[in-house]
Amino acid sequence: MFHHDRTWCVTSVASAEELAQKLTSIVWTCCTAFELGGYLWLNDSTSPDGAAEFAVLKRLTQDGPMLQVESITFGWCDYDTSLAYIQQALRGEFDGSKFAHEVHPRLQTPQEHGRCHHCA
Repeated sequence: MFHHDRTWCVTSVASAEELAQKLTSIVWTCCTAFELGGYLWLNDSTSPDGAAEFAVLKRLTQDGPMLQVESITFGWCDYDTSLAYIQQALRGEFDGSKFAHEVHPRLQTPQEHGRCHHCA
């Protein structure tokens, strides 16, 4: 993660296909995060008008540290490529990479998050 001081608002998605559609067709605020199958995709972009970079994290426990297993620039991907990356993550293919490292993101539900300077 580039942004250790950012707080992300996490919403669940129902499928890899839904997540791929969201990540390739919408410009998201910098505090947006998605959760699917024990993995989180946190918007790690440097600015709202930059390329959509998402940190891919695996939950190790419900409330403890997480493992960042990848960082993907979805702003450079089409739907099919994005779907393939998401499916690879969900199969655990990135979990053992040399890039993987423990992180401690600040996460909130939509109710907790409200509005911040990223989404205002």
